[in-house]
Amino acid sequence: MTKKRQQCYMGIFNKIDSIETRIIEIKEQLASLKEGYLNTENVEECLDEIEAEKALLEIMNEAAIGALLDTEPQGDA
Repeated sequence: MTKKRQQCYMGIFNKIDSIETRIIEIKEQLASLKEGYLNTENVEECLDEIEAEKALLEIMNEAAIGALLDTEPQGDA
């Protein structure tokens, strides 16, 4: 394998690693939000709070997907 091709693959693998790391971070944040929600079962919430949390989760999801889509392909692939 040529050095140029090997560098290309390493760049791709590094990008995949950073994407995996970001996905893990998002999973942890969602688990934290879910845990917080489950721990407050007896607490009454207003509809506005629920809608705001849903909107926040949607924004986080869109940001994560946007970050994945914004990455430019590297190499010959």
